[in-house]
Amino acid sequence: MPASSFLLLGRPHAGTGWLALQLAIGMVLCAYAWQALLAAHAQRAAPTGIDDDRVLVVPWFQPAHGEDPGSASVVRTLRALPDVESVAVGNQTPYGTSAWSAHVWAGDEVRSRPLATVYLADEAFLSTLGLAPSQGRRFATSEYQDYTGDQRRLHTDPAPALLSAALAQRLYGTADPVGRTLQVLPGKQLRVVGVIPTIPLPATAHRPDGTALVLPVRMTRAGDAHFFVRHTGHTDALAMRIRSQLAARYPDAAIAAPVSLMELRAHASSGAMRHAWTSVIACLAWWLSTLGMLVLGGHRWVHDHRQELSLRRAFGASSAQLAHRLRWEYLLLAAVAALSAVIIAAVLLPRLVPAWMASASSPWILPVATVVTAVLVQLAATWPARMVRRIPPHLVSRSPSVRL
Repeated sequence: MPASSFLLLGRPHAGTGWLALQLAIGMVLCAYAWQALLAAHAQRAAPTGIDDDRVLVVPWFQPAHGEDPGSASVVRTLRALPDVESVAVGNQTPYGTSAWSAHVWAGDEVRSRPLATVYLADEAFLSTLGLAPSQGRRFATSEYQDYTGDQRRLHTDPAPALLSAALAQRLYGTADPVGRTLQVLPGKQLRVVGVIPTIPLPATAHRPDGTALVLPVRMTRAGDAHFFVRHTGHTDALAMRIRSQLAARYPDAAIAAPVSLMELRAHASSGAMRHAWTSVIACLAWWLSTLGMLVLGGHRWVHDHRQELSLRRAFGASSAQLAHRLRWEYLLLAAVAALSAVIIAAVLLPRLVPAWMASASSPWILPVATVVTAVLVQLAATWPARMVRRIPPHLVSRSPSVRL
């Protein structure tokens, strides 16, 4: 049987297969880390439809001795401050740490009940946050009602509701959702009057997929409410004025420091950013290990096959030809690894990637990772190729087992 023309890949060497597997895993780790970075950046900076930098939030208000002053009183106090454009009240805040959720379903599809975030909003909620329906209409003044603490009494039959586009698509697909009905409690119907393109969810939302609905319900108790202040002045100065004014008006109450929606958003995305950088560090560590194995493995292979390489030189192969041949086989090793990585990514990556990263997927991730892998593999092949160039043709004549 004629000898193989390969230098590295033609050997029955288990290490070669392990190197290919290491390269494939490294590419998948790169794709995962890149998706995590894109998702974390989108979570922190992508447009959401809310004026994050112009809205301050008073996240909680704890009255003293159970004597709640009422949310209307707090709203009047806040509206009296200079640089305040509008004040709204809601049951929770985007990017906040408390989340209200409920199962919703359309028609008789009780088995498929997605869990959606529920915003209870007063008349100024949408305008204060800068939200507007892209389909349908806003709530009419007569449709608002007060929250009494009993969720079953929140809704007349059917009560109006605004849906996020994500929830509308999940419930009705491509059909027009305006005018359709859905249920949020057994026997309680909602009627869709409009669709909002996107509504940022609390950081602790059960499903961070944008599924939310807004109901025209006023939070009457200050202890149950979150207060939103849309302003035109300096954020920090206004936050100090709000804190001092509320403390003077309600001296016995415990009041949280006002915080901007931008700060809440940055804090909410910190976990995703930590996950992304952890993935990047793991990817870099894996690649340092892999490149080290490629360099050391190539060094060991060239050292163990010096006689064979010298024999090839004696039969007319130049040192440059052998070095180029070795580099070509390293490149072929990278190609095999890239094909394996595509298969691994197609089968495993969709199951490993969290739901909040799904939108960050890009068809260019693996092709770019393939090119980068090829460049790094060629860089790792530099030292073994340099060793091959230094092997002289007369080395074979010094071996007692070889006779020319």
